[in-house]
Amino acid sequence: MSSREMRARKTSARGATSTTAARGALRWALCLLAAIASFLPAETRSISFHDAVSIALERNVALARAENAASLDRNAAAGARMRFLPDLGLGLSASKSFERFFDESSGRTTSETSRSFRAGLSSSVVLFDGFANVSNWKAARLEEEAGLLDFERTRQTVVFEVISGYLTLIEAEEQVRVQEENLAAQEKQEEFIRRLVEAGERPISDLYQQEASTAAGRFSLVEARNAFELGRIDLVRTLQLDPFGDYRFEIPPLPDDLAVDPGPGHAERIERAFARRPDVQGMEARARAAVHEERIAAAGRWPTLSLSADYGSRASNASDVDVSDQLDHNRSGSIGVSLSVPLFDRFDTRRAIERARIERENADLALSDLRQEAALEVRRAHLDRDSARERLEAAEARLRAAERALEFIEQRYAAGAATLYEVIAGRADRTAAASASVRALYTLLWQERFLDYSTGDLDPAGPLAP
Repeated sequence: MSSREMRARKTSARGATSTTAARGALRWALCLLAAIASFLPAETRSISFHDAVSIALERNVALARAENAASLDRNAAAGARMRFLPDLGLGLSASKSFERFFDESSGRTTSETSRSFRAGLSSSVVLFDGFANVSNWKAARLEEEAGLLDFERTRQTVVFEVISGYLTLIEAEEQVRVQEENLAAQEKQEEFIRRLVEAGERPISDLYQQEASTAAGRFSLVEARNAFELGRIDLVRTLQLDPFGDYRFEIPPLPDDLAVDPGPGHAERIERAFARRPDVQGMEARARAAVHEERIAAAGRWPTLSLSADYGSRASNASDVDVSDQLDHNRSGSIGVSLSVPLFDRFDTRRAIERARIERENADLALSDLRQEAALEVRRAHLDRDSARERLEAAEARLRAAERALEFIEQRYAAGAATLYEVIAGRADRTAAASASVRALYTLLWQERFLDYSTGDLDPAGPLAP
C-alpha cells in the first residue's frame, strides 16, 4: 500500500469519527431540550363561552347517542318506505344427476351422469296486506320525527349544562372578589388598631380580636378560591376536556340592567312549553306512532295479496344442442297473483293486537305524565324566577344598609364611641350581605335561563345571559 493511500484512509476515518461525534452531540442536545420543555408550564388554552358550547356539542356522549338513535330511526323509515317497491333477485342453480338403467339391447346395466344449469330473475310485490305496510311507514316516519326531536332536546340540555357551569364559575369568581375585599379591609383595620394600641388609645385585646377576625377572613378567601377551582374542574368535566390541560374560561360581559321583562304568565308559558318543547313533541309523535302499530297488528286479520314474476332459462349437457342454444330455446317465464287468507293462526293476531293496544295506552300515559311534569316544571321555574328577582332586590337593599351601617360604626369606633365587637359584627354583616347579593344575582340569571329551558325556548346559539 502506497503512502498516498494510507493518508487517504486516515483522512476518511477522521471524517467518519467527526460525523459520529456530531450526531451524538445533536442527540444529546435534543434530549436536553425535551427535558427542559417537560419542566416548562403548559400553554394555557383560552375558551370563550361560545367555544365551550361548540366543544360540548361536539364531545358530549349523551348527544352522540341521541344522534345515533336518530340515524337508526331515519334508517328504519327509509326501510319502511322501500317496502312498497318490488324486490328483484337473481337465481343461479347447478345440479349433477346420476342415473343407472338396464339396456335391453345390450343386456347390460349402464350408468349416465348429467349436469344441468339454471339461471333466472324473480320479483314479487305485496299488493295488499291489510294496510300494514302503510301503517308501518307512517309509524316509522313518526319515530324518525321523535328521534330528531329527542336530539334537539338533548342539545338544549347540553347547552344548559354549559350555561349552569359558566354561571357557577362566574359566581365563584365574584365570591372570591368579595372575600378579597373583606380581607383587605380586615388587614387595613388591623394596622389601624395596631397603631392605636401602640399609642395606648386601645387595649391589646382589641388587636387580638382583630387578628382573629383577619385570620377568619383569610380562611374564607381560601374557601372561596377552592370553590372557584372546583367550578373550573366541573366545567372541564362538562366539556370533556383533557384533565391534564390548563384552561382559562373567558367570562362574557353580562347585562348591567337585570330589570328583565317578566313576560307572559305561567299559564301562557305552559301552553308554549306544550307547543315548543322538543321532548313533549317527540312523545306526541311516539303516541301517534303507537296508534299505527296497533293497526299493523290488526292487519293480521286481513288477507294478503301478492304479485310475483320470474323469468329464466336452463341448459344440460345431456342434450346434444350447444349450451348457448339451449339457453335460448329453453327460456321461460311466469307471472302470478297469490292470495293468502288467514283462517286460524293460534290466536297470534289477537295477542298481537292486545299487546299493541297496551303499548298505545302506555304511550298515552307517558305523554300525559310528561305534559304534567313539563307544566309543573314551567310553573315552578316561573315562580322561582319571580322569587329570585325579589331576593335580589332585598339583597341589594341589605347590602346598601350594611355598608352605611359599617361606615357609621367605623367612624364611631375611631372616635372611641363604639367597641371593636361592633365593628367586627358590622363588617361580617357587610361581607355576608355582599356574598348574598352576588348569590342572588347569579341565581336570578340561572333562573332566567332555566325558564327558557323549561319552556323549550333555549337557543343553543344564544348568549350566556338574557
